[in-house]
Amino acid sequence: MNAVKDLYDVWLASACMPPDTLKTLLSVYGDPLSCYEAFLRDRTSFHTVLSPRFCSLLEENSSVEFLSGIRATMEKHSIHVLRFSDPAFPDALKNIQDSPAVLFYQGSLDCLTNKALAMVGSRAASYSGQRAAERLAEKLSRQNITIISGLASGIDACAHKGCIQGGSPTIAVTGCGLDTIYPRDNEPLRNSILDKNGLILSEYIPGVKPAGWHFPFRNRIITGLASALILMEARLRSGSMTSVHHALDQGKDVFVYPGEPNSQYYEGNHQLLREGGIYFTSAEDILADMDWLDNPPAVRQNSDCSTEKSSFSPEEAAVLSALDKGKMSFEQLLSSTGSDPSALMSVLTILQINGRIEALPGKQYQLKH
Repeated sequence: MNAVKDLYDVWLASACMPPDTLKTLLSVYGDPLSCYEAFLRDRTSFHTVLSPRFCSLLEENSSVEFLSGIRATMEKHSIHVLRFSDPAFPDALKNIQDSPAVLFYQGSLDCLTNKALAMVGSRAASYSGQRAAERLAEKLSRQNITIISGLASGIDACAHKGCIQGGSPTIAVTGCGLDTIYPRDNEPLRNSILDKNGLILSEYIPGVKPAGWHFPFRNRIITGLASALILMEARLRSGSMTSVHHALDQGKDVFVYPGEPNSQYYEGNHQLLREGGIYFTSAEDILADMDWLDNPPAVRQNSDCSTEKSSFSPEEAAVLSALDKGKMSFEQLLSSTGSDPSALMSVLTILQINGRIEALPGKQYQLKH
């Protein structure tokens, strides 16, 4: 058994049992090695604890050949094991409901000690939502905040990109084995996360493919690792809303981006705001509520519309130039910038979330100083 030394907990994880079921099994048989030895001695005894399906999976995966193959895959893809008993296992995950017994990881564990916020939203996100998520993640990252998300398309990808651009490492939690690139389009982003000292986590062993039920379940890890959750964009029935439920169950604050009025993309956001979600329009709002304003001048500098103008899109620069002259109404901005109403609303939304402008009563806008 030398070829599979220390992989007995990986063997247990290969059955994809619910965490509570796995904990029950360990309470009966002891540590993973004892479970493995008991299974080899008398497999029928496990039927009193596990369903036939889980027993069958453990039997299929109990061979030296299978476990040696897992080890080879892990070595090929630089995948490591983080066990519940390891000192580096994050305390934040130990007390959540259904805490994972084993995590697989690529990258650096150092970022697990950083201040962290989770950011989630729709895969099929609006343009304004994606831009706002990326800019917000960058602002927070510049204040040494790690952003945690799920490496999906849309808001997740923008959250990771923004965090990387801001200079802090980002953490991705996937819903499949770490030898699987999913979604395939995010492979360059995945490489960037690892190149910039970030971390990719999964509770699924190598070889496990994506499945629909994996993603809402893994969301408990995303929120569990973070001090609070930021909801950027979500419909009422979406995976992002399961993250909100996990965060609330874990006693975490949920910051809700207001989005565009009457937009179907923000149905979940608007519902949460009516129910008491924390409204925010800038990184500074979140940092202040979290009591993380260790360096207020830097945040104010990022909100100074006279700096970093090269990073603005032409549409954003046009709005800022117009507001340099003083506050303006939506209609006046339409005339001054030559934008159409939908495009202008998107630009105003992005500039608000970045703390560049603020809305006033009567649909007026002005630079935020």
